[in-house]
Amino acid sequence: MDTSRRLSTGKIETALLRDIVFHRTGAPRAEMIVPPSIGEDSTVLDLGPELVVASIDPITGASRKQGWLGVKVALNDVAAKGAEPVAVLVTILLPEGARLEDLEELLDEIHQACLEENVTVAGGHTEVTPGLDHPILAVAAIGKTKGRAVLRSSGARPGDDIVVTKWAGLEGTAVLLMDFPDKLARLLPGRTNDEKALVVEGERLFSMVSVTRDGMVAAGNGATASHDVTEGGVLGAIYELCEASGTGAIVDARAVPVLPITTQIASVAGIDPLKLTSSGCLIATHPDGDSLVTTYRQNGINAAVVGKIIAGTRRVVLRESGEEALNPPGTDHLWLARAFLSEK
Repeated sequence: MDTSRRLSTGKIETALLRDIVFHRTGAPRAEMIVPPSIGEDSTVLDLGPELVVASIDPITGASRKQGWLGVKVALNDVAAKGAEPVAVLVTILLPEGARLEDLEELLDEIHQACLEENVTVAGGHTEVTPGLDHPILAVAAIGKTKGRAVLRSSGARPGDDIVVTKWAGLEGTAVLLMDFPDKLARLLPGRTNDEKALVVEGERLFSMVSVTRDGMVAAGNGATASHDVTEGGVLGAIYELCEASGTGAIVDARAVPVLPITTQIASVAGIDPLKLTSSGCLIATHPDGDSLVTTYRQNGINAAVVGKIIAGTRRVVLRESGEEALNPPGTDHLWLARAFLSEK
């Protein structure tokens, strides 16, 4: 392995996680029943009558509402296990020159998100750090199971349907609308002088990034596995779920729900909505996907069956142009879109 090569922007590649990360995890403990692995974004610890679910996430791609988004994204990993979120711990790193009002804004956002999710801030760390040009947040989430049941990413079985909730690219679309309203107003057809409306639309989509309810519905209605969708988008999440479960998959890209505004931004920026960060979406597998979709819709959550889990290692995506391989997630297309729009 060439250890001198530069790392790509975004999440560390799946192969690197396997090759250099997962064998450096300290001492084994009997309490850990779901250890770090590909596709498993939360660990599960057996500490008594109930199981404890814990996870941690940074917020790096958004410049607005970082505190609120940080809490929601961290809790999503816990909720995807079917666990009840209980608490968060927050690290805030501020650039030199940051103002007190900047910190207060972040803290207000964290506080509001925790109130919405009925969780407490159990601790954290805040400092001004040299070398940064914007704030960096890392949020650890802690949850508990009801009884001993936990929904893993590794539980998918051949024959299961693959269900996606809400819309692909949800979070990425919201971030781009709020960070680049002026440029998108110029580039999107029919949206000239529409900056304020684009920001409002971004804020509306932002309000949907929690999967707490999505995870509870999956856990309570016979799902075999679930995985929340973050960097790498819907296709990346399905790949990781298959990797965790040791299965293949056939994914129909044409069946994945995508909002018109996401399609428009993707067309302008030359990105794939199915590879765009999608907090707010949950991947769930179920023996009868249509029944799970019906339950989601009865709970006011958009959902669709987008493919099938199959035996073996064949993982493919069906598009209008033909069949392509379902590959490990690469650089999230939010970064590609940000680079494109920054130059416009």
